Amino acid sequence: MLERINSLETNLIAQLKSHSLFTQIDTLAWQDFLAILIQRRFLSLAIINIYELAIDALTDKAAKQTVREILHEEYPRNTKGIPLPSHRELLFQDLLNLGATPKLILTTPETSITREVRLQSYQLMINCLGKTEAQIQLIAFLRFWAEVLVAVEYSCLWQRISERLASKNSEDKPRSEFYYFHLIHDSRNSDLGQENLLGGLTHSQELGIHLKRLISSTEVLDLCITVENQAYLLKYKFYNQFLDSLQKVIYD
Repeated sequence: MLERINSLETNLIAQLKSHSLFTQIDTLAWQDFLAILIQRRFLSLAIINIYELAIDALTDKAAKQTVREILHEEYPRNTKGIPLPSHRELLFQDLLNLGATPKLILTTPETSITREVRLQSYQLMINCLGKTEAQIQLIAFLRFWAEVLVAVEYSCLWQRISERLASKNSEDKPRSEFYYFHLIHDSRNSDLGQENLLGGLTHSQELGIHLKRLISSTEVLDLCITVENQAYLLKYKFYNQFLDSLQKVIYD
């Protein structure tokens, strides 16, 4: 039964990777590329509220605990319990290291499309609630929108980010503390139902274990597929807004 959703996810990931913006991302002027990352930051800022709402809405104790643990990783502490820079702070630092100024990051307004995608993403999550299979739809949304597709996005953007940031300590470039971390730790490293505890699990896999456990029928599976399709369309819509930047390159 899981073959359908695994096939869907493989296809949606391939389609997002083949988005015109990603296939031609090396042609973008650096300032246009930074503009994309700054808009993408608005979705990153929204993810905390998404996770907090999920914790409130989940009644499945095991899934709630996993979501709580993922959220707490956003605010790391050292071995003495002293707070370290949050993931939002690390995102800000990565953007600075990529050449953006604090003023550019903090004062650039959210575009109308970015705002629509952010609010529609939140509404998609709300739409999962109050229904018979609300729990599984909520997990399907959270896993695919906030983990699987995020890793895909950052893997596509990494082609340009890596021009100025390194995945590990480097003498030539600062290390990416945000983008590369999420590219690795959010990734869909296996098909649903094929998660292997050996070597550790990514966030996508951790949530995938709960998703598999709760898929009890083809009807429930169909609900998950619908949610994932809608989540994908929102991400595709977000990147569509930047196609004008590609056209500018072509015609200049």
